[in-house]
Amino acid sequence: MPTLVQINSVVNTGSTGRIAEQLGQLAIKHGWESYIAYGREAKHSQSRLIKIGDKWDVRLHAVCSKLIDRHGLFSKSATMKLLEQLNEINPDVVHLHNIHGYYIHVPKLLEYLRDKNIATIITMHDFWLMTGHCAYINSSCEKWKEGCGHCNRLSQYPSAMWDNSASNWKWKDNIFRNMPNITLVPVSQWLANFVKHSLLKSLHSYVIHNGIDISIFRPYEGEPVVNNIDWNKFTIMCIATRWTEANGIKDVLNMSMHLPSDSQVVMVGLEKSQIANLPTNIIGLQKTENLAQLKELYTKSHVIFNPNREVTFGLVTAEAMACGTPAIVLRGTAGEELVNDETGYVVDSIYDVPKLIDKIKEENTKERSAKCRRRVITHFNADVQFLKYIDLYNRLISK
Repeated sequence: MPTLVQINSVVNTGSTGRIAEQLGQLAIKHGWESYIAYGREAKHSQSRLIKIGDKWDVRLHAVCSKLIDRHGLFSKSATMKLLEQLNEINPDVVHLHNIHGYYIHVPKLLEYLRDKNIATIITMHDFWLMTGHCAYINSSCEKWKEGCGHCNRLSQYPSAMWDNSASNWKWKDNIFRNMPNITLVPVSQWLANFVKHSLLKSLHSYVIHNGIDISIFRPYEGEPVVNNIDWNKFTIMCIATRWTEANGIKDVLNMSMHLPSDSQVVMVGLEKSQIANLPTNIIGLQKTENLAQLKELYTKSHVIFNPNREVTFGLVTAEAMACGTPAIVLRGTAGEELVNDETGYVVDSIYDVPKLIDKIKEENTKERSAKCRRRVITHFNADVQFLKYIDLYNRLISK
């Protein structure tokens, strides 16, 4: 029986944690033994779980990173213990997801996997591996192509007081120059195009879109669980794990100023302090992982809009489409890969969003909803997308 070990910051919570859990479940069904090693939080899992370090180790790593911008270069003791466990497990494939998050010494881990010649997959959910600091990049900066330094985004995750982006980029460049055992999996062609110009360009790369569990995300038909929203108004849904200037909170606020009086925005993922300062035509909700709430919000909204220009796939957009809701995406983003002419709208600016309201109202709601769900079933079905990983695992161990 071949053995898979996945490594991620969390298990069965958050987007990457749910992806790791679903992959583990599918691997088990296909005859693999499945482990997931994690550094932060875990919910119930069908895989065997391995905790990396403890909360004090995470806190120390975070504090040191914030002071001197050396994210991924602490937690040596916790990492060495993990490597001892990997020696005992002797995995056939190691699959890395988010290896940032203040819980693991990244060079130690990568060097171990290289020296042991273990087939390794890295799913790129963001840009962190190819920059000297940032988990996400914007169009105004191209330092990540040749070498970072003098970073002007130190306040963004992973925030730091001191700029070490130049040396961080160099150690990543040095280690990835000699990693023949690694296969990169960008989650969109959009992200893959960035990889081609980065320090990761010499690595094998294979795009696999994220998958949606279509048995969970489907049009909601249950009793109402969200009671403070007037669904008679045209509703634009915007959702994020955490709302910041980088992922578009100011854009949503500016857009709301141009909406007609019979329209509203529902923003999910806000802090209480942010909710208190919203204009009257924006309904703010805190982050939720209550699936009934999410499905009702997705289903009853007239359209979902993701203002984040740096998102690498757009999982919430696909979830909403699986519930029958069309999407508005920004041109030049990964979101363009999710929609076609029948299931969404591509705009150049946030100010184009209000102009689409009358057009969306005129469309056949049932027909459009069916097309949205059908597109997700065809192109972003978890059963199909995650099976591509199982095929990749099998190809790697057969070499």
